[in-house]
Amino acid sequence: MADRTQGIMNPLATFDQQSEIMDALRSAFGPRSSKPPTLQEELEELSQDRLGFILRIATFVKMAHAWNNTEPYHVLVNRMYKRLDTDTKRLVAAILQDADPIEAPVAPEPDKRAEARKKVYEEYQMAFDFDDAQKDTDRPDTTMDNSFMRKMAMSESSGDPNAEITLEDGRTFTGLYQFGDLRLQDYRKATGAKFTTAEFKEDEALQQKVAEWHFADIEDAIDALGSEADGYDRDGLMAVAHLGGVGGMKRYVRTKGRYDPADALGTSLSDYYNKFSA
Repeated sequence: MADRTQGIMNPLATFDQQSEIMDALRSAFGPRSSKPPTLQEELEELSQDRLGFILRIATFVKMAHAWNNTEPYHVLVNRMYKRLDTDTKRLVAAILQDADPIEAPVAPEPDKRAEARKKVYEEYQMAFDFDDAQKDTDRPDTTMDNSFMRKMAMSESSGDPNAEITLEDGRTFTGLYQFGDLRLQDYRKATGAKFTTAEFKEDEALQQKVAEWHFADIEDAIDALGSEADGYDRDGLMAVAHLGGVGGMKRYVRTKGRYDPADALGTSLSDYYNKFSA
């Protein structure tokens, strides 16, 4: 009979070989000799970009959690961000648990309105792969890359034309690109169009039409800056203007990024500039 292939516990192995194997196994599977790092130590080891990304995810999870404060953070972050790597989900849950501990989950009372609102926040998760966004060759050429609009729609609403969010100050933002009432008023005044916010929410074609006008208007504002905009990524500036308005974008450029306020969700102008820059 032919000899069997030696395994790691094959008695034919020499004593020295067995000793080396067992030493390696004990090293790999034996008790840890040092304490695991604390949350603070783990966060201090992260790059600024990774820390910012984790904190942004934590912001959305915390907002969703506000509608039902009985669900454990690790359950919520796993449900909201299924594609997110395990380590990032663990850190997000640990940060939130440390800041506002949840002692024990309790079955919530059914509340359809709260569930609907929470779902909107959950849909605000980041799009993790924009690489396959391509230009829409079926549309007429414009000065704006249509992939930018797809990226913006994914970032603002996860591509859901029915998405809507109402902030604590009462302002409501609606649709694929999360337009507020003031910007819709600008469009109606510029074009003579007539529609309500409810009609806008239900009409995806109208949302795209308003978005094309909106971003074309921003393009004109960037062009008007002339040499002041030299050195800036155009998509990045368009994203800044979408978040902070044309006036905010101009101030961002003229202060060389020192003017950098954040919106009600904690996203700063520089966050959006960096996210959308090529």
